[in-house]
Amino acid sequence: MQVLKTLKRVAAIGTGVAMLGATLTGALALDLKDYPAPFVSAAGVYDDSNVFVYGDNAIAADTAAIGDLTASMQYMAKTPVVTSGSTVSVTGGKAQTVPLGQGLSNGTYFDTQLQDDDIDTLFDGVITFGSKEYDTSEELQLCDKTQPFVATSLMSDDDYKRNVFFEFGRDAIKYAYKFDETIILSSASTTSPIEIEFLGKKLKITSIDSATSFTATVGEEYSMYAGDSVTVEGKTVKLKNVGTSNAEVEIDGVSKSLTTGSTTTVNGIEVYVDSVTNRNTLAESSAILVLGKQARESYADGEAFVGEDEDDPNWVWDLDGLTTNGTSSDCTGSNLILRVENDFVMNDDSDNPTGVGQCIDLPNNYLSICLDILSVVDSDYKEYVMELDLDFDATDAYCAGAGFDTDTPAIYLHTDVSEGFELPAYTDASGLVGNITSTKRAKEVWLVPAAESCDNDDQGYWLNVMYKPAESGSKVTFFGGFNTSVLSSFTGATEALSVLKVNHGNTKGLNMKLGVSAGSTGDNANWTTVWVLDADTDADLMGGVEKLDIDWGTASGFVDSLGDDRNTEEAEELRWVPGAGRDWTTTSLGTKDEDHRLGYGVIVIDPKSQSSSDKVKLLVPSDQVFANVIVKGSSAKVTSGSTSYVPTKVSPVMMAASKVASPTSYNLIVVGGPCANPLAESVFGQTCDGWAYAEGEALVKLAANGDKVAMLVAGTSALDTQRAGKALAAYDKYAFSGTEVLVKGATLTDITVEKPTVAAPVVEEAAAEEVVA
Repeated sequence: MQVLKTLKRVAAIGTGVAMLGATLTGALALDLKDYPAPFVSAAGVYDDSNVFVYGDNAIAADTAAIGDLTASMQYMAKTPVVTSGSTVSVTGGKAQTVPLGQGLSNGTYFDTQLQDDDIDTLFDGVITFGSKEYDTSEELQLCDKTQPFVATSLMSDDDYKRNVFFEFGRDAIKYAYKFDETIILSSASTTSPIEIEFLGKKLKITSIDSATSFTATVGEEYSMYAGDSVTVEGKTVKLKNVGTSNAEVEIDGVSKSLTTGSTTTVNGIEVYVDSVTNRNTLAESSAILVLGKQARESYADGEAFVGEDEDDPNWVWDLDGLTTNGTSSDCTGSNLILRVENDFVMNDDSDNPTGVGQCIDLPNNYLSICLDILSVVDSDYKEYVMELDLDFDATDAYCAGAGFDTDTPAIYLHTDVSEGFELPAYTDASGLVGNITSTKRAKEVWLVPAAESCDNDDQGYWLNVMYKPAESGSKVTFFGGFNTSVLSSFTGATEALSVLKVNHGNTKGLNMKLGVSAGSTGDNANWTTVWVLDADTDADLMGGVEKLDIDWGTASGFVDSLGDDRNTEEAEELRWVPGAGRDWTTTSLGTKDEDHRLGYGVIVIDPKSQSSSDKVKLLVPSDQVFANVIVKGSSAKVTSGSTSYVPTKVSPVMMAASKVASPTSYNLIVVGGPCANPLAESVFGQTCDGWAYAEGEALVKLAANGDKVAMLVAGTSALDTQRAGKALAAYDKYAFSGTEVLVKGATLTDITVEKPTVAAPVVEEAAAEEVVA
């Protein structure tokens, strides 16, 4: 009896907490209609804190229910991927694939001036001013060919990690309204205004005040009869009376009389009286009012655009040459400039930059520049590893040289890509030894710097190359030796010479090659391996090329460490060397503890963690990575590449109830009723003696579990529990909603789901522990 009283008291407290929690954190906002969330998210992410709990003496039907649940969650755990970035198409806009680091408008991708033939929202036509027609047009201008650009972490901010973002400075993005035929703007007046659609909104210029300022009505224009009402910014504006030179308006109960041509703020709404018409009767009298947060304003160059925060605007006016007779200048020049430009910057993570799947929206959402998707999907990246191997068995390669034995120190390169490395053929010449005239492919390669070659040629310092052919059962084979005099030409930007090349999809040939150089010819010479990345077209990679330098230390004539010291991360042991053309500089990576992406798209995995194990781990894309960038208007339609779903392998954790020492550490799926599973009582307040459900019924219930969530799947009998498990496995066929439902039936196929008529007790976590104690 004491237990029941405690449960009732806690239930009442829990109700109040749930209301407060819903307001503050939503922690208790649980609903079965969202299932399989939170155990599997809507994006297909399986929560690794999930634990399926069965009673210590559970029978087969209970474990069968767990089997149904785990199998269904495994099926639901999928990763959505865009199968191809190349299928992006835009109706009413323009899409281009742009290399990482390159300016959008550098001449190869987007033009510096985009017009109506690029974005159909943009206007190109005729306006009437002073009874004469003039040709005018709108443009999106990206005048600086170097920005905006798509930046990686190595080009900007470590916090970008492997992601990419738009970057640009102030004034990089401009919307221009152009006068394409000679016009005299300075003749505009209240009786003869210039009326245009500017960024999709009506702009009526009534005065050119200087070369860099003007006055205009910018709010919405309403033609109203006395007694009419309209809603503006959520407030009711009523025209109460009309005089011969004034109008009386009322805004949410606040009235004011305004003279024609005046601008006044009434109850938070700015009102400009454009004109009035006074008739003999009030009902026939009317006025033209301009209403809004701003109705009529004067603007100067550099001031906040309409509706922007005046103290911290994102978009500002760009005005110049308004008093000059003629036509508007393009990106260069200062004649009749009527533009809006960005006054915000995106150049690091603190600026909340625009990333993949997001857009930069101009005012009124009239135009957007979107970073849609990347051209290579996640599944097309493959792991390539370079690491120190102190136990390479060089005797398998039949090396005759001194020091080549079963524990020869080597640089070990490996990948899961079949034939992922290509060892290119060279004509026999001085400084080359071995079977080097025939191209070979492999997934495992060993580089052995030594004072002699594998075949006992001691003419100088050598890099010995061994490989294991891709065929199953193949042994390590000596490919060839390179004298330092030959290696010196292997690390250049454009030379075809290389020790090996990556062979993964379309990343092949000269796209990613490895050169090697020796610092000296002594026994303790340091070696540098250099990944040289090159685009198929030079313009598609800033500077035409980039490099990843990796230093290796030696001892007693053989490689001994990544960097100067073994098992130690050092900044300089791994370096990104960008190509020319931007202000990027060589960046040391060895102590950085986040992933980084190169301009080609290669990802360097957590250098600090890998370096401490004398290892460099790369994710290599199957082709150079481009950003699919879209420029569009408000009416454009975008179709991206088709989406597929890659199954995510999960390993569900199952525990007996007695093994769950800390229930609030997990998302619990508690299977079995209180007579079989004690967590049904300690977490959900269900007791064996107090079980209120009949044969053929099972309770499915959600409850807060500290910072986690718990779900009970409990039947009156084991068959009932199993039936509930099957219902959840096919959740989309049944009416799951709220925090609890009853699953009813007589067989495993006769299933109905409905709301319970008996409310299950609610137990708050802390109180539940008190009850159990």
